[in-house]
Amino acid sequence: MAQFLYHATDAAGKFVKGSLEAKDRDSLVDKLHEMGYFPIRIGSSADEKNAARKRGGFSLFKRKASAHLVVGFTQELSDMLEAGLALDRSLSILAELERNEAFKQIIIEVHKDIQAGETFADALDKHPQLFSEIYINTVRAGEAGGSLEIVLSRLKKFIEDARKLKEDIKSALIYPALLVLVGGSAVALMLLVFIPKFSVILEDMGGAMPLPTQILLNISGTLTRFWPVILILIVASVFAFKATQKTEKGRVKFDRFKLRIPLFGPILKKAAVSRFSRTLGALMQGGLPILESLKIAVRTVGNNYMTRMITPAIDGVRRGRGLTEPLKETSVFPPLAIHMLAVGEETGKLDETLIRLSDKYDRDVGTAVKRLLSLLEPAIILVMAVIVGFVVISLMLAVFSLNDMPM
Repeated sequence: MAQFLYHATDAAGKFVKGSLEAKDRDSLVDKLHEMGYFPIRIGSSADEKNAARKRGGFSLFKRKASAHLVVGFTQELSDMLEAGLALDRSLSILAELERNEAFKQIIIEVHKDIQAGETFADALDKHPQLFSEIYINTVRAGEAGGSLEIVLSRLKKFIEDARKLKEDIKSALIYPALLVLVGGSAVALMLLVFIPKFSVILEDMGGAMPLPTQILLNISGTLTRFWPVILILIVASVFAFKATQKTEKGRVKFDRFKLRIPLFGPILKKAAVSRFSRTLGALMQGGLPILESLKIAVRTVGNNYMTRMITPAIDGVRRGRGLTEPLKETSVFPPLAIHMLAVGEETGKLDETLIRLSDKYDRDVGTAVKRLLSLLEPAIILVMAVIVGFVVISLMLAVFSLNDMPM
């Protein structure tokens, strides 16, 4: 048995807190339900002590509000609304319980705006750094349809799924990035530091050097003599690229190029289709009309070329042509996605079909990324091994050739 601290509300909406012994968290939830309480937050005594220690300790930096806090906030708010608490009271409780000072201040401001007569969506709209356009418009649709608690529950899953996919891809890229960094640093160190010193010795000895050694010394000499020029060219290229990315034409061209890269292009396309489908499905499930949902979903594709190609589909939907045919004409949606959307429209379950389509492409993207990384890691190791091997063999040949040089 473990000691748990809980925060809950009773049937009248009164906030209560205390501690109980239970086998695990699920057992504690059952106990609280038997007592007529609706749990809001549950934690162990050790967790609470650690949190209190952190709050009371000295810190050089203020804790900033981050996007992951929105997931917990959304779930807890949804639970309280389902338990029958008013939105005003729920926000007041969440502000009291929040440990992150920056996020707590945001909840307080939202609460004050609601008390001043603003809608929940309008109050959230003042904090775009945390609440996205999708989030705000979904909440607005939920308020209009009187199903805010259901919409919040769906939003929580939507945010979690999107964040999980992003984190999985980031985690998978850490090892290849580390390989490139370490291997590249080692090669740069040899070319810029060790080989120039070795070349001085060889030049003093005189005599002809093997071809691989000559190539290596020429590369090292070029880098050593012209590294300022090379650095300037790299920096200039970066600035030129950033300048082109500030123009719509430049962004569209680059995004189109990314879709054509072998192996990477199909993954990027599926990820974009997944984002579009999940956003559109979530907004439609929240009660927002398809035309308004489509206008928002188009802005979340994440690829400027695909956004430009999909945007004309909005006009097709406005003219009553449905969604499938206009999207088919864009030529950027995979055939399978078009067929699934057609079935969704025919059965009247387009929103559910969009979510299923997004789930499928999320799985495909995850599998493709793992496959790509399984090929990328040995490829990087092989390239680094070839480069290092060439350097070592070139130096060894030079050493062996010393016997043939005049002393």
